[in-house]
Amino acid sequence: MIRYKVWALAGFLMVSTLLGLSGCVSRSSPTVHYYNLLTMEQLDESKPIANHPNIILGLGPVSIPDSLKRSQIATSQHGIQYEFDEFNRWAGVLDKNFSAVVGENLSTLLGIKNLGYFPWMPHFTPTYQIVINIQRLDGYLDGEAVLVARWTVIDAEGKELLASGSKSFQQPVAGNSFTALVKAESLLVAELSKKIAHEINSLIGNQSS
Repeated sequence: MIRYKVWALAGFLMVSTLLGLSGCVSRSSPTVHYYNLLTMEQLDESKPIANHPNIILGLGPVSIPDSLKRSQIATSQHGIQYEFDEFNRWAGVLDKNFSAVVGENLSTLLGIKNLGYFPWMPHFTPTYQIVINIQRLDGYLDGEAVLVARWTVIDAEGKELLASGSKSFQQPVAGNSFTALVKAESLLVAELSKKIAHEINSLIGNQSS
């Protein structure tokens, strides 16, 4: 009888311990949050600069550094180190999300109705092809977000370089949260989109004059 009571007590303590640990894990496990970059329309920044419904744009390829080819959102640490947050992630593949947002922004800015993404089908012939190389897209909470990018505009046959540029964009992060960081990064993508849109609009004006 004594042995039975000892085993029963040990069993009770083991179950209680496991339940306690289970409760601690369920209470302490952080929720994973997923984010997408925002378009200019979602940011209430959609102000068209021209209307070119007959122009066909081909966007891509868009390339990003290997360090950004992961789902965790990158934050800058002291300017030379990066931290990747396990519980704040991109909802999809960053370069594809970036490309889609730039495409939406350019369509809005230039009034373009026909836009394709690289790689496109053989029958698709863009008036202009835009190639973007992202060199940096990060920031730090309650600090600033940074986007460094190079872009080129190529003719319909993909042979002649029509325009190119490189610029570093900065945007204050309005708060100590990843929501604020992603919004700031989205505003930087909007600024890059405006820069490219003005290049395209100038090229159209020069070719039509």
